[in-house]
Amino acid sequence: MSKYKQIHIWEFHPTLTFIGLKKEFRESYFKKLKQVIGSRQGVLDYLNKSSTKYGINRKYNSGHLSHWKIGRKKDKGKIKNINIPLWILIEASKRISKSNKIDNKVMSHVENNIKYYTGAGKSHNITNPKLPLHLTPEMISIIFHFVGDGHIGRKKVVSSYRQMNKVGLNNFLDKLKNIFGDFNYPEGEFKDGRLNIPKIITEFYKHYFKLPNTNTFEAYIPDNIKKCKREFLIAGLTSFIIDEGHIGEVITIYSKNKRLIKDIREIGIKCKYLCHPIRKKYAYGKFDVYRFSISIKSYKKFYSDLINLSEVFPTCDLAHKMERLTKRIR
Repeated sequence: MSKYKQIHIWEFHPTLTFIGLKKEFRESYFKKLKQVIGSRQGVLDYLNKSSTKYGINRKYNSGHLSHWKIGRKKDKGKIKNINIPLWILIEASKRISKSNKIDNKVMSHVENNIKYYTGAGKSHNITNPKLPLHLTPEMISIIFHFVGDGHIGRKKVVSSYRQMNKVGLNNFLDKLKNIFGDFNYPEGEFKDGRLNIPKIITEFYKHYFKLPNTNTFEAYIPDNIKKCKREFLIAGLTSFIIDEGHIGEVITIYSKNKRLIKDIREIGIKCKYLCHPIRKKYAYGKFDVYRFSISIKSYKKFYSDLINLSEVFPTCDLAHKMERLTKRIR
């Protein structure tokens, strides 16, 4: 992974990311913060003053500080885990390290001692976290699944990915676990062809990549993604074909969203494949979808690219559709 850019925990959304630290490190961390500042009240004053940088209006008290240090509290007779807002750890690390840099040494120690991280409210934790993350073609491919058969929920709507083919669904699950770590999900819904995506994963994509709305008629591929290197675009194009493509005499790609289909075709051309013009498809005399095709003349190049890419990232092939492409080549 050395050739790929690292993405550290402090690059996640500071107020929508919550951290569970390993017990011994968590206790020593807040003890050290108190020693550096001099008193519990001084710590609270510092954090409350720092909160304004993040648009936070609430005031924290000694109870919050105790719960962050202990990592849990009793709530209605039950023990509840208490996670630490990322921004708290960022600001505390600056004070302990005596550095205003967000990537200070203390924050690096924080990253190395994360037990899990999660989103706000009811959100599945990412356990055995793979931190720092790596900006790989596999990571970029998820974005194309979001605008294909995926959906990023807004506010209280759950983000999910729907794929009735179990090979394709497991391929998407494997991608997320390879990138981020382990997480739980409703197995009943998974059997029905739906994977609910932990909120923290979609929050990461929205924050780090500045992703737009992924609704059917509003989704598009932002310029920062279209400017990625060819191997990243091949991985993205492949994901979209898994969700919205058909492999036959040509590879036909569909979408009801004209802007999105134009983006996908542009990416196909950037990948050096022969892409035919976009056309309308009608059903029973009424407009159905937009579509374009990748010529059979590009099959060998596309197949070769996928073989090379999947040697490094096994999930970045065509999943359940790979066999169809292989048969066309042979």
